[in-house]
Amino acid sequence: MEAFVDRWVNGFAPLYENSELSDISWVTTSVSPALQGLVIDGTLARGSRVVDLACGPGVHANFLARHGMHVIGVDQSADALRKARILTGFYGTDATFVEGDILDVPLPDDSADVVHDSFVYHNVRPEARSQYAAEVARLLKPGGLFVLVGFSDRMTPGSGPIRLTSDDLLESLTPLFSVEELRRFRNLPTEKRPDQWHWLGVFRRR
Repeated sequence: MEAFVDRWVNGFAPLYENSELSDISWVTTSVSPALQGLVIDGTLARGSRVVDLACGPGVHANFLARHGMHVIGVDQSADALRKARILTGFYGTDATFVEGDILDVPLPDDSADVVHDSFVYHNVRPEARSQYAAEVARLLKPGGLFVLVGFSDRMTPGSGPIRLTSDDLLESLTPLFSVEELRRFRNLPTEKRPDQWHWLGVFRRR
């Protein structure tokens, strides 16, 4: 099964090959305040083994590695991973990157204390969500955390990713995970989307 919606496959994924990072709207120089908060309060602790799914050019992977975590970024775009490794060299981190499909990640079972999803799930086809959730659970150690950030249904309508309701998240995830935290938050503004309402979800593997 193809993981991503057609809009992503046909319109957005090729941008890593054909565009400068500065021209890609979702690539910023910072991570969300919600993710920063999880590092500050120790939810994401130094020494944790983290798998960053659909990591793109590695902004989040390198942020987490910079804060003492052992991070493996996974993406199906070789061009994105090439840029992620350049960023790793710039920051001097030990983040590593592998090419792979988010529905069939080339890592063993129980690989991670944390699986991180930054704006991935909201591009996943509804019919693939349960398979994606099962793959996340496979990667996590028992009791491990799945951290997700994505567009909420309070985002202004328009092009791009799916606006997720709480049901969109819970129906696929609660069979395998308990809910530690699920809330909307206002994320950093961009030129095209000055008022961004996103989900933060923290789920624990059962």
